[in-house]
Amino acid sequence: MKNSILLIAMLLCMFHVKSQQNPFVQWSFETNGKILSHPIIDEEGIYFGSNDSIFYRLDLKTGQQIWNLKTKSSIQSKALINKDMVYFKSGNDVFALHKDSGEQVWCYSSKDKQGSSQIDPWDYHSGAPAIFNSIIYFGLGNGELKGFDLKTGEIKQEILRTDTAAIKSGLIIENSILYFGDWNGKVDAYNLATGEKLWEHKTYEKQLYNTFGQINTQLTINNDLLFFGMRNPEMQVLDKNTGEKKWNYIEKAGGWISGDPLVHNDTLFIGGSDNHEMLAFNANTGEKYWAYLFLNNNFSKPLAYKNSLLFTTGDAYNVYGTSPGRGYLYALNKSDGSLKNFTTLGGNIYSSLLVANDMLYMGSANGNLYALDLDAFLHEKPNLKTKGYNSVEILDVTPSSFSDTLNISYEINYNTIISIQIKDLNEDEVIELYSGKINKGEHLIKWDGTDSHGNNAQDGYYFLEIKSSEYYKKTIIQKQIPDNETK
Repeated sequence: MKNSILLIAMLLCMFHVKSQQNPFVQWSFETNGKILSHPIIDEEGIYFGSNDSIFYRLDLKTGQQIWNLKTKSSIQSKALINKDMVYFKSGNDVFALHKDSGEQVWCYSSKDKQGSSQIDPWDYHSGAPAIFNSIIYFGLGNGELKGFDLKTGEIKQEILRTDTAAIKSGLIIENSILYFGDWNGKVDAYNLATGEKLWEHKTYEKQLYNTFGQINTQLTINNDLLFFGMRNPEMQVLDKNTGEKKWNYIEKAGGWISGDPLVHNDTLFIGGSDNHEMLAFNANTGEKYWAYLFLNNNFSKPLAYKNSLLFTTGDAYNVYGTSPGRGYLYALNKSDGSLKNFTTLGGNIYSSLLVANDMLYMGSANGNLYALDLDAFLHEKPNLKTKGYNSVEILDVTPSSFSDTLNISYEINYNTIISIQIKDLNEDEVIELYSGKINKGEHLIKWDGTDSHGNNAQDGYYFLEIKSSEYYKKTIIQKQIPDNETK
């Protein structure tokens, strides 16, 4: 019986690896929900939560499940390991487990469900807790900030706040001072020894729209400066002692600077959303070193590995349908931001990267936790044209809302093979307008609003996608049936 079980497990593992389309994937583990939480690792295991409400521990080398715990809410929070325990948040509930067995040691269950689930479609993360002395602190979606005894779960401290804005940022503690950001765009600093608020910094004067200004990234401190990302085209770096703004950077073209910050050797690396850029600055002065233009949107922390900077992206606009999107993994030269390699992988990747034993780990919106051969990815000498890199640009799509004919103007940067598709909001194909070889230059193609069967497509929103191998550009379009056809 034991031999049969072992054989089945081996066959499943073999099939799992062979089924991967990406050549760098060593193993993957599938859950039943999007993985938006940032995984954590120790010597033998990787720990993470999924939107299927389950918290998992896997074997770091094989991807085999060691244990799991079912909760009542999706898990978007980053966990924290302390000695033989692992702590995490599910909604507004807090759990403490033995990390080796998964046995629950204690749980705090909140009756207040405000902010316990995703507040809006771009609320991907809920931040990590932080430990001071024998107390672990959690920020909750209902705006509460509580400190629990590490061993018993007894509430030892409650930070009294004047508003109930959700705390979705990671917490960070330095020299007994707790720092965090909230859903109203405020950054606070509290003295945990006294419970006194030391300062408060509001990152904007006026909220420009209802998804503007929220802070739900991890925070980091370097040389008395506090760094964080937020839903704002202005990045602000604060004096950790006073909350005073020491330097800032404004993305003039707009777009949130929404990634988690990484400070490495006094260089700040941080990514954005609609600016589609990974940025590098002098962390102390704000001098901009370089910017790299990537596909899609970044909502996670880059990883410095040897002379490389690695990061992931996903398509923030696929929230209108059921598609998990497409994830990209990039490797840049850390010093100048030049591209070393890139690859597509599963669905949107908004979880931060981890590396151990030359393996790279990340979670995906398609529900998979992936382990990649990092050295193989970094040492591949890619033919970027074969991968379609920077092959196409969508120049213009007119009219913005159409009923009869859509005019699509696009540019091909070198001779290549492309496909042009209209897709619904689930990213299922409606019609393929063109597929084949195409020469460098500007081109025009039209869509008459029909699907692949010649039927008039329903009015509504669609995606226009032009793809060459692993590279694509996409925009949203609106089709309206003429009034005389609806009567």
